[in-house]
Amino acid sequence: MNINVEHQPNCRAIAHIRVPGDEVSKHKDAILTSFAKEVRLPGYRPGKTPKAVVAKRYSEEVKGELEKRLINEGIRQAIKNEGLDALNIIAVNDQLHHDTDQSFSFSVEMMLAPKFELPEYKGIPVKLARVEVTEADIDHDLLHLRERQQTFEDIQRTAVVGDVVVLSYTTTIDGQPLAEAQPELPEHLKEVKDQWFLLDTEDDFLPGFYAALVGVSLGDKKNVDVSFPEDHAIETLRGKTITLAIECSAVKEKKVPELDETFAKSLGGEEMTLETLRAEMKTIVMRRKQQARETTLTNQVLAALHDRVEFDIPQEIIDREAQRRTNDIAQRAMQNGMGEEELMKHQDEILGSATQQARQSVKVNFLLEEIAKKENIGVSDQQLTSALSMYADRSKVPFKKFIAQAQKSGMINNLREDLLLQNALGFLKENAAIEETEPEPEHCEEHSK
Repeated sequence: MNINVEHQPNCRAIAHIRVPGDEVSKHKDAILTSFAKEVRLPGYRPGKTPKAVVAKRYSEEVKGELEKRLINEGIRQAIKNEGLDALNIIAVNDQLHHDTDQSFSFSVEMMLAPKFELPEYKGIPVKLARVEVTEADIDHDLLHLRERQQTFEDIQRTAVVGDVVVLSYTTTIDGQPLAEAQPELPEHLKEVKDQWFLLDTEDDFLPGFYAALVGVSLGDKKNVDVSFPEDHAIETLRGKTITLAIECSAVKEKKVPELDETFAKSLGGEEMTLETLRAEMKTIVMRRKQQARETTLTNQVLAALHDRVEFDIPQEIIDREAQRRTNDIAQRAMQNGMGEEELMKHQDEILGSATQQARQSVKVNFLLEEIAKKENIGVSDQQLTSALSMYADRSKVPFKKFIAQAQKSGMINNLREDLLLQNALGFLKENAAIEETEPEPEHCEEHSK
């Protein structure tokens, strides 16, 4: 078999393959023998049909089967003989040649795994903050815990920042009800009834709206003008001013529970004390900081590995991963309330970000796979079974049934590949050169109590 491989950019190669006439004849004879055993033709006993008759009667079928076998064998030999690490067969050239000397020629385009020399990957230097939990850290988390138990009490004074005001309003634009002028806008812009608004100047509902509510009190009625900037997200409101005719039905003051024994028992029962509550909170904060340290270690190791070597990556793999990430980003955005129209406005930005992330991820995965080969890193049956069991529990599907489904879907092979990458990453982290630094505070300032 004559094989000539043409290497091209972007991890592609075209293999020109010529199968000699004697090999073609052997394959054709084997196909005719197989057909002769199976076909049923009038005048011939089963399995006794002459090959010449079969060749004439089933010429197109024999030719198709012959080409399929010759192509498959040719590709297999090309990959083996030329040492090609083929990831995918992109296409077989439509021009198949049956030559006068009975030889058969064709060309096939392949996607190859990238070629690169592994950089030094042991002893990657990383800087990690020392994990320690201070009393201020505990107080900070306890404050968040208390805020989740907060209540709001009706008050008679005027509203200040941090209070809740309960409002009803209708909205007009240029003297016309907004519901009539722009009915496509969200309902909360047109009219609300007894809606709660937490006055927080750092997270305004509408430009300047909360500031206008400071000083309002129970029973007040007033008009609040809201002017939208030229770059506002809602195109039809850009540069426009709307008027909200508000009526305040309540002003409520936020009440955060005191940090005392009563609060501790409200969380953990009679056995809980303020001391044990602080101890539990210390454990929680410690765990969170350790997880953050582990994430930082992962990010630094992967970033260093990524930057130490450059090589071509198959664009098709990048595009496939970028599409998956784009779909994930779009799905999360829509779940968080972003409309399809708004999503389309940001599609280029989303695709650009997803493509950059995909390129980095695919490159790192190739490096981790090569490190796993060099270090003889594998995935044990116990590790795979444990992971499958976890997925089965999450899916609430019996383990045996889940395994059957996973085998059909190809999930097991995909999961094994993911675990291999995790194990290779774990090896890099275990062998990293860690320099501990002083811990950084998790927060800059306390919430107001």
